[in-house]
Amino acid sequence: MKIRISIFVIPAIFLLLTGCTGNAPVTIDIDATIQAAISTAMQDSKPISQDVLDYSQNLQSTQIAAEMDTKIKQAIAEAKASGDLKDENLGITPTPTLSVGSGTSDGSCTNKFAYVSDVTFPDGTMTLPYTTFTKSWYIQNTGTCTWNSGYKIVYYSGDKQGTAESFPLFSSDKIAKTGESVVASVKLYAGEERNKTYTTYWAMQSDTGEVFNGGEAQNVPLSSKFGVGSQYNFYENLAGAICSDDEGLFYCGSSDRTSGRGVVFYNGSPTVESNYAGQPAIVIGTPLTEGGTTRVSFGPVQIPRGTWLRASISCRPNAPSCNANVRLLVQVEGQTAQQVTETQEFNDGFTTEWNVRLSDYGYHDQSLLYTFEVEAIGGGDLDDEIIIQVPRLTDASPIQ
Repeated sequence: MKIRISIFVIPAIFLLLTGCTGNAPVTIDIDATIQAAISTAMQDSKPISQDVLDYSQNLQSTQIAAEMDTKIKQAIAEAKASGDLKDENLGITPTPTLSVGSGTSDGSCTNKFAYVSDVTFPDGTMTLPYTTFTKSWYIQNTGTCTWNSGYKIVYYSGDKQGTAESFPLFSSDKIAKTGESVVASVKLYAGEERNKTYTTYWAMQSDTGEVFNGGEAQNVPLSSKFGVGSQYNFYENLAGAICSDDEGLFYCGSSDRTSGRGVVFYNGSPTVESNYAGQPAIVIGTPLTEGGTTRVSFGPVQIPRGTWLRASISCRPNAPSCNANVRLLVQVEGQTAQQVTETQEFNDGFTTEWNVRLSDYGYHDQSLLYTFEVEAIGGGDLDDEIIIQVPRLTDASPIQ
């Protein structure tokens, strides 16, 4: 439904990695088959096995590591091209595929790590009360010890917002040798108090029980600073999203379509179909192929009952050939993604409002992944760029 809208050097690499980073009610048409599938899945009382959860986490970490590798390589190439980076200054080696094996620290090696970048929930992110989310950092093993499944991320100081005191670095037989990098994750909980900021610090613990922080002097813990408010904005977390098209993963943040592949990038104030200068948005372009599809996935984020997913969907102005299906898919960790809503977007001078109360589909109090999918209708065209304005999870309903 449409409604009318009115007229490096390492520090440099961190910046390049993070990058630029009163609606009317709308009736959502629910496909009966999809609704039945969601209902069945939500009513299934059989618990998800730990093996399934471990597989899901390992798969996501592998995807994120590959994504970070792409980002780092691109940042390095850009820094070299600008003359800001010389080979001798490079101190980070991205490694999306880790070694497999075992080993135990015997006290003769040194444990050290270097923080590379936030992966999810960069400092300053706002989230809803009662939400549970995964905070991930990309770190490099700069010591001489090999990290194994006995290594953990442990609470160090600050607000105790972890759902546990410690989290395993790996849930499998993977290891990280000297120079290799890994995604380290903890699960955090946002309290009930609004307009409050939490800061929590985490360290690493070896398989022998040694607790150590990052940096050359081992005195810089991993940190997360987040606020609790009325919504969670997807566009603020684009740096930690997973972007893909029909050919596989690609860098979230590129707007260059000369390769013919899909693109996903942030725009702080895009002009939408009505020539109105819009609000912060994620722009998704399809591959230049027949029926080409681009996806961007976020999470996992656990939400309370009564949470809405809201956004405004539009083509770019002066893009007469824009014609695409835009979908929202939601996935419980370890289960199959389900389509929640779909819009055919074309350039007619209007925007489409998405107001989806997720609990209507049984989605609440679970760790959920959210995917925005754009599929070209017919042959892919440069016009097929969809603007998704202010995509957010919020407890504010469309009717206030």
